[in-house]
Amino acid sequence: MDPKLAALYRKYLLGELTPQENTIFLDLLTACDEDDLPGLEEVIALDDSACDLDTSTSDHIFYTITGTELNTKVQPIWWRSKVLISSVAALLLVGFVFLFALVFKQFQPGPEFTAVHYSNPTKFVKRVILADGTRISLRQGASVAVRSNFDTDSLRRISLAGEAFFEVAKDPHKAFVIVNSGDFDVRVLGTAFNLTCSPRATRLVLNHGKVQVNHDKQHAIILPGQQVDYNLRDRQFNVIAVDTVVTTNWKSDLLSFNQVPLSQIVGDLNNLYPEYNLELIDSFQTKSFTGYLPASDLEKSLKILNTAFNQIIIHKK
Repeated sequence: MDPKLAALYRKYLLGELTPQENTIFLDLLTACDEDDLPGLEEVIALDDSACDLDTSTSDHIFYTITGTELNTKVQPIWWRSKVLISSVAALLLVGFVFLFALVFKQFQPGPEFTAVHYSNPTKFVKRVILADGTRISLRQGASVAVRSNFDTDSLRRISLAGEAFFEVAKDPHKAFVIVNSGDFDVRVLGTAFNLTCSPRATRLVLNHGKVQVNHDKQHAIILPGQQVDYNLRDRQFNVIAVDTVVTTNWKSDLLSFNQVPLSQIVGDLNNLYPEYNLELIDSFQTKSFTGYLPASDLEKSLKILNTAFNQIIIHKK
């Protein structure tokens, strides 16, 4: 036992604790493990004060232990019962103190976990490494929130808004789940995939490994090279084969387009660079473009588009 706790115990037995010391004493008791608490004999040994017993008390103790009289005088039965009850009560009190300390410690609430947020307000791709080693590439405007303690909780829970690429660290004992982020939840143990969660659509493309997606009681298993979304009208998952390289080009700071109308491309660029208010000339509204544009370099993107059509097709207002 700690000497300070022993000293407080001794004062407690003698009834000499001040209110402040009594508070400290109870705090120390509840902070101890069960194995750290002293046994009954150790508690009794803390009170080393000496005392002289009178004859009647000595007679009673001898009689209680041996069942025979030390002297011819016999103490009344009610007196023996009183002392016996006091002894039992003392033992019960010590037991209750130990039990209270154990129960109080067991039901103390643990520290509440506070979600950790990561966002990407820049025009570049942002890299994030979580506590378990999971790597996340956040696209422009995307954000993730870590919803559980990866060390102590049974699940590694996060949520996503926007688009991100996940390289999930393997942990066969703790699934990695993405919840409350779109039309379905995602559950994996260790894999790499691209996930888009927006008000318009939720879409996952799997690069390698295997994932399970869930919507209410429905679920689907997705394999590498597949894309999945959920059709709210038909209430079913749609799974198709896709080119995973094209869907993740943005990780290399590239915008990928395959026969995409120029009007849509200008809209994407305006989302990235709202301060420039780009405008496509009317005669090219129905034209389309196939190729790559650097997401973080507007001037280079405009030069590529204007060169492709051999004239200035996009103006800054």
